[in-house]
Amino acid sequence: MNLAILFWFYKEPEVCENRLQLLKKYNPDLKIFGLYGGEISQAENYQDQLGEYLDDFCVFSASTDNDWKWINGDLMILDWYNSRGKQLEWDSIAVVQWDMLVFDSLPNQFPGIKKDEIFISGIRPIDEELESKWDWVKYGSKEREDYLVFRTYIKDNYEYVETPIASLFIFQIFPRIFFEKYLTVQKQEIGMLEYKIPTYAKIFSIPFYEKDLGVRWHSNEPRPLNAISEEISEAYIKEQLSLESGWRIFHPYYKIWNL
Repeated sequence: MNLAILFWFYKEPEVCENRLQLLKKYNPDLKIFGLYGGEISQAENYQDQLGEYLDDFCVFSASTDNDWKWINGDLMILDWYNSRGKQLEWDSIAVVQWDMLVFDSLPNQFPGIKKDEIFISGIRPIDEELESKWDWVKYGSKEREDYLVFRTYIKDNYEYVETPIASLFIFQIFPRIFFEKYLTVQKQEIGMLEYKIPTYAKIFSIPFYEKDLGVRWHSNEPRPLNAISEEISEAYIKEQLSLESGWRIFHPYYKIWNL
């Protein structure tokens, strides 16, 4: 299976360079494609600084609204696939964000993953507990109205009446077939990506690769993957790296890591 990396970034070029050096260190045989989502006027500067680490450099220019990009990261990645990614050589693509640390080879972290399987970090059903806590589906919120519109849409268009699936969109591995299926959705903007992506994967009958990456949902305990802007501490990272069975992927971390 031909696994490649999509490095998704938009700011902090020195940190991005550090992350790419780290990815190259542990994944020297994997191709790394760049998806730049920052200010278009700065794209050439980023390409000059980071181009030597990348096998392709793509600029997302469909929208300059940062809030839209945050909520619709899935559509940015889908646009990359449709405009550039489908022409490149890969079977599955691992999406690595600029503020993520990866201290192992991805094939070692995901042994046996098949080219038609999808991995999505932190998947779980949207049950009553989640509906009472999670902002994107919580009772009484504007976001819940959007969620109910999504449920109606998938019921009307795909006869899907099961409980939707939630995730925390931190680390993903996508097979080509997912993008091809997703391109057929007429109203891709309905819903929020953290429940859209896993629910559509189920609708499309794409098999899930299951692995615990230590995603933090609603816990105060230190975990390696965090979907909010609470930085993982250097001490915690070093402690995990000292353990043979410790975590090897961390998010977010905003500083340069000493190689």
